[in-house]
Amino acid sequence: MRSTDNKLCLFCGKKAETKDHVPSKNLLEKPYPKNLLTILSCKKCNTSFSLDEEYFLNVLVEVCNNPVLRSKKEKDGSVYKARERSKGLKKRIESSYVKGDDGKVYFASETNRIYRVIEKNSFGIYFHKYKIIPKLSSFTCIGFYSFTVEETRPAEILVLTYSENFKPKRWTTIQKNVFSYIVVRDWRDNNLKMIFHIHNSAWCVIEIPHPSSNKIKMTWQLRELGMLN
Repeated sequence: MRSTDNKLCLFCGKKAETKDHVPSKNLLEKPYPKNLLTILSCKKCNTSFSLDEEYFLNVLVEVCNNPVLRSKKEKDGSVYKARERSKGLKKRIESSYVKGDDGKVYFASETNRIYRVIEKNSFGIYFHKYKIIPKLSSFTCIGFYSFTVEETRPAEILVLTYSENFKPKRWTTIQKNVFSYIVVRDWRDNNLKMIFHIHNSAWCVIEIPHPSSNKIKMTWQLRELGMLN
């Protein structure tokens, strides 16, 4: 019997046929960390996220200065190959460069697709961290900030990652210098924020539900639904 038999997709509640990685594997580097987290998914949800994740990586290499990421655009790199496979993707990325009123050229990404990937990954990490099944709709990305655009860096958010003694709080590292995250309470609105630090190139900020506000615990209910591995 397959490990997904009689189990449900955590995104839509339909029958799970696959497992989806969180964080997404294309946001990590080979060799991948051991014991990568996964969540149950149906093929439709998994495929739809995969397309957005490929787009997300393509955007990231355009807006960052990280040499590891930039090398993916070179011949035989994963981004280069993706654009060769899909001329539509290549055209979409190339057409995203627009000239602003100030005469400078900017990269205008499809924000909804970027945010969807960020919210999906925060949903999966939250599921494993708190042992709770949340609703995907309760995760709201409020910012994707490239390090190359200084005026958009969320200083007020970054302050939250430091203690009252101005010492950095502890981050959870999935892969060193590639992907880490932290959950903090925002004193301005008392809401929880999950912050991603990706490839030393971008911050992602997501508003997440407080664990105590969720009623579906990962106990007997998950076992009843067959969602525990």
